[in-house]
Amino acid sequence: MRRKLLSLFATVILVAVCLARSFASPSMDDAVVVGRVLDADTGQVIPCTVTILTADQSIVTASPAFKDGFRSSGQFEKAVPPGETTITISRGFDYVAKQSKIDLKPKERRQLVFRLRRQANLPRRGWYCGDSHVHENHGPGEPAFPMGFPYVALAARAAGLDYMSIAQNWVLPADQITPAHLGELVQRVSTPDFILDWNMEAPKNYWRGDVTQCLGHCWFLGMRGSTPDGQDAIQALFQMSAGDFQSEKAPTPNFESQALIHALDGTVAYTHPCRWWWGDWGGQGVYPVEMGKFVSNLAQELPYDTVAGPTYDAMDILMPPWDREASLEAQGLWFMLLNKGYRMPATASTDSNFGDKGKANPGKVRVYTHVDGPGSIAAFAHAMKAGRNFVTSGPLLLMQIGGHQVGDVIHLSNPADFQVSLQAWPSGEAGELLTRVELIRNGEIAKVFLVGKQSRHFSAEFNIHETGTAWYIARCFGSNDLQVAITNPIYFEGKDYSPPQATPAHVTGIVSDSAGRPLEGECDVIRMVGLTPVQLSTHPFTGGRFTLDVPGTARLRVRVAGYKPTTESVFMDYQPLLRLTLNMREAELADWRTFEEIKSLLGNVRLEFHLAR
Repeated sequence: MRRKLLSLFATVILVAVCLARSFASPSMDDAVVVGRVLDADTGQVIPCTVTILTADQSIVTASPAFKDGFRSSGQFEKAVPPGETTITISRGFDYVAKQSKIDLKPKERRQLVFRLRRQANLPRRGWYCGDSHVHENHGPGEPAFPMGFPYVALAARAAGLDYMSIAQNWVLPADQITPAHLGELVQRVSTPDFILDWNMEAPKNYWRGDVTQCLGHCWFLGMRGSTPDGQDAIQALFQMSAGDFQSEKAPTPNFESQALIHALDGTVAYTHPCRWWWGDWGGQGVYPVEMGKFVSNLAQELPYDTVAGPTYDAMDILMPPWDREASLEAQGLWFMLLNKGYRMPATASTDSNFGDKGKANPGKVRVYTHVDGPGSIAAFAHAMKAGRNFVTSGPLLLMQIGGHQVGDVIHLSNPADFQVSLQAWPSGEAGELLTRVELIRNGEIAKVFLVGKQSRHFSAEFNIHETGTAWYIARCFGSNDLQVAITNPIYFEGKDYSPPQATPAHVTGIVSDSAGRPLEGECDVIRMVGLTPVQLSTHPFTGGRFTLDVPGTARLRVRVAGYKPTTESVFMDYQPLLRLTLNMREAELADWRTFEEIKSLLGNVRLEFHLAR
């Protein structure tokens, strides 16, 4: 009954939003604004965000989850107090916002038409934008504002997104949280120009539920929901992730969840890798209340996953403006990885939450991805993994070098000149402008352009002389440093380039019975794909001892006749590696010496297997 009531409540709110009725009780003197919003090129009615600033300086809203106005299908009717009123119509970053100031008389009915025009028309150029880190409800409890998938899709379209993925916790009965049912729900509200998909913030992993020991949070894109043998990937990933206080869960490393996502054709990205804070926590399960505790959203496993793989495909370097410091740290971490030869694609996401006050802001930052041919979730995921992206909190930015797009590798046998082409636009949102465009080589600014404040389009062509291995990105700024766009790299690969190789684990295994007597038998090298063990090789051993070089992501299963098999993990059961990860702080995460220490520890792993009959 409670779920049915929640569903009914969500429907009521959706109807209220779509009809654009205000929460405030109308006054007898209120005027009525009737609006219609059109695409200036096609003449079609388009979804948009409407911000009505009334004479008393309040903003008309339709849901506490969104405080900057209300989402509209493109036609709205609102009761507004009489007086000077400012109406702003926007639709993301590519459409140029329209703003009108009107003086409303008491009881007046004013009809308005707004025409929004794209400034760059990026979809026509093959660029599509999305947000893959959005929650219907972030917490485990009931949401404060259950909205439903129709409103979620409307909000994304009103923000000018081409696609969006909605993650847990979904406001659904437990028996309806299946890949098939979620697929039906998102398909029902998708449109020819917009795709709503489901995904998860997974792996999302606190070691035994302790928020100080965060292996890291990820999101994925394009993953199939079921394995060929019918295994439900959602339930598998839930089982492998541990949230706050879930101390009873058997720990699993992120790279085993990432292996499942890859097996199901997904692309997986670490999100907010450098976010942490001090706060009060505890009071549930085995954890007492602690004041001023270190609370980690850090990707503490990322250095290990990089050295042992990389086992992930991308990382967020841009989060919403309130997370500015963590974004800057993530960009520094990304630069370091690029300089070490890791061609790691950069992405962006919002961590928006439709179930909480003021947090339903999908697309506040977003990733644009270039695809060849029709847009689809599978195409976006594939191109994103190839690094064909730029990330932005407003401005739009395109770069080519020698006719090559971002993500491309230019093989350089001899020094040569190349033409760079840059194009940039300010965010289409009201009041935004473009101030600065930069070309960056190997993390250092190589060229700067200061842009005239009245310009809505910047373009430049110039030559660079490249002599060897390097990477180039472009970066631009809007009205302030919170308005930023950053491209993925174009790579120059000289004769000296050697791609980083996964560091293997050199393992010494000691095998004995309960009395300490050495045993002989066989050791299986196992790769976990989610919850499924995949046997890679088998090695006999004698004298209670073996030495093997295995992947850093491996588990080793020891079998001896007459004894119960025992399995241990290179990562989880070699304490120096595990301690280094669980005790990591932001400074260590962004320090290459941490990566080198992991490599060193992998060179001398010692595992002890004590077998029982």
